[in-house]
Parts: sequence; structure tokens; C-alpha cells
Amino acid sequence: MDKYQEDVEAAEAPERVLTARQERFIVEYLECQNGAEAARRAGYSEHTARQMANENLSKPYIAEAIQRKRDEIMSGTEDKVAWLVERLTAEAIDDENGEATRVRALEVLGKVFGAFAPEKQEIVQFEGTFLADLDFDEEEKPSDFKDLH
Repeated sequence: MDKYQEDVEAAEAPERVLTARQERFIVEYLECQNGAEAARRAGYSEHTARQMANENLSKPYIAEAIQRKRDEIMSGTEDKVAWLVERLTAEAIDDENGEATRVRALEVLGKVFGAFAPEKQEIVQFEGTFLADLDFDEEEKPSDFKDLH
């Protein structure tokens, strides 16, 4: 089925009216991104929340309503980001601003554009038996190791 035919069928399909609980489910789902939690928050029973979430998310008209709501929420985001970048750029190049203000604006712009690599931390954990598995020479005793901690 080509894209044109899908559009025609979607336009011909009758618009399903959502119940109040389904509308609340959509709002909650967009907030928490967890179906069972959204169902609980929307007023479905604690015992059937997971089942109702699965059922709601599998209904095409609810999935479409979720996408429409998501698009509605995100509609002005690109304009807002462009405005923010424009303002930060103006702050960064304005000679009347102090050096700290300009540097901070550049720092935020760098974060917006992903210029900074995330900090990496390597955490190494040893099992508790690690030191017990070490073989010591006759002359060495564990009490000779003062800097183990």
C-alpha cells in the first residue's frame, strides 16, 4: 500500500471519540512514558492497569491520538530553540556584557550543540575475596601492606 492510499484511507476512517479516561490515559502516558503507571493515574484499577495499558496502546486510534498530542506539544519547540540560540549568541558577542556573561553564554551554546563530550568515569569493583586469593611470599605478611585502603 503506498503513502497516498494510506492517507486516503485515514481520511475516510471515522474519527473515534475518546472516553474521558482514555484522554486522561494519553496525557499521563505522554508525561511518564509508562503504560501501566499512566493507566493507574488515569483511574484504571490497580489490578488491571497493565492489561488496560496494553489494550489502550494497541488500539490504532489511541496510538494516533498519542502521536497527535505529542506533535501538538512539540510544534513550537523548534521556534523556541531557534529563539534561545539567537539570544545566547547575542549575549555571547555583546561587548557591553561582562566577560563572565559572554563565556557563560558560549558555554551554554556549546552544550546546546553538543560540543562537550560527556564525562566518563570508570568504576572498578573487586570481589571481597580478591585479597584472600593473593599468594604472599614467606617474608611478606598482609600487615606489611599499609596502603591497601
